[in-house]
Amino acid sequence: MSEKVTFKADVRTKTGKSANRQLRNQGMVPVVFYSQEGENMILSVNENDFVKMYRKVGTTRLFSLEVEGKTYDSLIWKVQMDPVRPRPNHVDFLGVSADRPLKIDVPVVTEGTAPGVKLGGRIAIYRDKLTVACTAATIPAEIVVNIDGMNVGDTVFVNEIDLGEGAAVQFDNNFALVRCAAGRGSSKADEAEAEE
Repeated sequence: MSEKVTFKADVRTKTGKSANRQLRNQGMVPVVFYSQEGENMILSVNENDFVKMYRKVGTTRLFSLEVEGKTYDSLIWKVQMDPVRPRPNHVDFLGVSADRPLKIDVPVVTEGTAPGVKLGGRIAIYRDKLTVACTAATIPAEIVVNIDGMNVGDTVFVNEIDLGEGAAVQFDNNFALVRCAAGRGSSKADEAEAEE
């Protein structure tokens, strides 16, 4: 497991659109920190430092948030992007406890080479993220679907995903997650099949 990143944030006293605009003009991003215990803090972070950290930890890896000498195990919970420029407008951090349950969206990735693709099929991924119930200690960085044995027409359903002890995918109805579809058919037809 890689070493936990430490990231520093400053407490801010001014809030509102005008104060936030001023912060952004200074290269800072307004942040709100929420904890699972109900604590919240109004913070700001350096935009460039945050972008580097976000690329490194994403939304599924814990980091240590340092505020006025105190550290909190945290996740990047939500990033609101600027509608015009590729920069963060506002960020929510979530402070977590190792044993407290939480629900988090985890990216889906495939690994391997499906024999069906060599025969003219294509891999269709129906969800790029799944909601996982876990604790901070058992958050999977990603959900890996191995496609090595998939032939044309083979499907992996969400109920087949096993994340091990302490983490489970949340779903109401079983649905197709990954399929080796025939040829270059309509992806809309594939999506309709996935919902069946």
